[in-house]
Amino acid sequence: MRTSKTKKQMTIRPPAKSAFSIESDPYFIKLHTLTLVSGKRGGGKSVATANLIRIAKEKNYIQRCWLITPTYASNKEIWSIANIDEDDVMEPDMNCIKTLIKNVENEREEWELFLKQKSIYEKFHREIKNKPIKCISPDELLFYHELGLLDGNATKPEWKYDVECPPRLAVIIDDSLGTDLMARRTAGLVNLCIRHRHLADGLGISIFMLVQSYCAQGGVARPIRENCTNLLLFKINDSNQIKKIKEEADLPVSDEDFQNMCDYCHAEPYQFMLVDFSPKDENKRFRRGFDEYLMPPSLNNRALINQ
Repeated sequence: MRTSKTKKQMTIRPPAKSAFSIESDPYFIKLHTLTLVSGKRGGGKSVATANLIRIAKEKNYIQRCWLITPTYASNKEIWSIANIDEDDVMEPDMNCIKTLIKNVENEREEWELFLKQKSIYEKFHREIKNKPIKCISPDELLFYHELGLLDGNATKPEWKYDVECPPRLAVIIDDSLGTDLMARRTAGLVNLCIRHRHLADGLGISIFMLVQSYCAQGGVARPIRENCTNLLLFKINDSNQIKKIKEEADLPVSDEDFQNMCDYCHAEPYQFMLVDFSPKDENKRFRRGFDEYLMPPSLNNRALINQ
């Protein structure tokens, strides 16, 4: 094919800020994420998700996680792995998304208030250290007095989470098939999944959605699947659904290699294949569980993919 350059360069300059705003270890998935966890009942979805949240919390990649589920009481032991506060558990009703968004906005407001209080405290101590009292305006002194900064025992504001950074938030949606949340468009689930990174002026939230069917009738809406960044695929016996997942996701491997990876991962009970649609390294797109990378022969090899 013949090509030629334009006379003037029109270079595309990417934004400085990544779409995934939370720094994490090279082996950890990018955050914020929209992760789908798909598999039959009792296959290990909840346990795997609870442990992923536990690890993320231990590393301060996630600092608060809500849980939307109608079955919390019967699965309380599993979700205790993720150390989810009972006050952060919601029913999957028509109002739960509105409540969740309000909670995210409250976290943002609390962070901004903390920054403001910290800035005032630091300014007060700079002025007290570097200026005589008589050089500080009466209005400022009155302001500091009202805040209790002149009492002599005022302490520097401390952020409520271990790492001083904008709140890192997540939500798990479990056992919600057939509820108002998934069955009724006006509940706002699809809209949440499309704009989850942009909530509360860009604070964002990660979403982990557990489902028994990835793309069958009554399963996950297509706009959600198309915005998915990670898929934890547990064993399913429907070969047509596996084929549809491969085709719809446009994965850079052959059908044979994809099926072989599924067979390898699912040979062990409760094991899953992790498909990363936005990998940090193109050679680390597929995993068995969280810890074992899979590198099929056809990965990113167009000649082998089209055979």
